[in-house]
Amino acid sequence: MSKKKKIPILKKKKHDKIVKDFDKTKQRHLEKLATKMLKKDEAFQKLKEKKINNKFLDLF
Repeated sequence: MSKKKKIPILKKKKHDKIVKDFDKTKQRHLEKLATKMLKKDEAFQKLKEKKINNKFLDLF
């Protein structure tokens, strides 16, 4: 016969909260990733727009 382990109530509540709000949490996480990607993309676009002065490179 196997004995069931007693799970602490606090741990069970935390697990239930995570399982219940999984879709909402996943959506928030994806939004954070998307905003990060957009910020990086904007920064790269700004860098691509800048022109390099070719005369500066000829000095070396």
